[in-house]
Amino acid sequence: MELSKSKNNRKSLNEVFEDFTHPNPNINEEAYLSMARDWPEESRPKLIKNLNDKDLVVRRKSVKALGYFGHAILLPLASLFIETKDRVLRTSCLKVFVKIAANNSEQPFPEEVMRVVQLAIKEENPEVILTGIAILRQLNNQGLPLLIKLSRDENILKATASITALGEIQDPLAESCLRELLEVNTLDKTLVGSIHDALSANSRIQSYK
Repeated sequence: MELSKSKNNRKSLNEVFEDFTHPNPNINEEAYLSMARDWPEESRPKLIKNLNDKDLVVRRKSVKALGYFGHAILLPLASLFIETKDRVLRTSCLKVFVKIAANNSEQPFPEEVMRVVQLAIKEENPEVILTGIAILRQLNNQGLPLLIKLSRDENILKATASITALGEIQDPLAESCLRELLEVNTLDKTLVGSIHDALSANSRIQSYK
């Protein structure tokens, strides 16, 4: 993720937000980068405010933009998640975490943020649960222990999503967990197909290494 650029050549904040609303996704991408690189303190409050905007497009663009702010934005969003009861806002915070984890895969999340992820997975809302599991998937080894635990959860949604995520992680523990699950006699039959699919995905990933 390239953020370096001379500030003498930077666009004004108003110009950047005009690019943010542009229909061209490539222009949007430049705006996201410019916000994080040139105007982080000025653009961050507006982007956070947008996270529960009624316009889905605005929310999605704001999530993508905040994903470029890196780990500096994690703790403020973790606090916001805990403080608010707004479902849309809480889900948007988690989606930013997914973006940050994907953009910074080698950097682990702080413990405070991991506690928020665990809270999300305990909620009843399916979108919140799935977004929490998506974060664990992007965190690779840091998220692996929780995914292994969730793959045996009584909640079919959690178990299925976690099994799928395990199939996408390049780690012997992920494959071992999947194979062990197949030996469980009491395993819900609806999960068996998901496990076979995950093992196939894991095998394909290993063949590309």
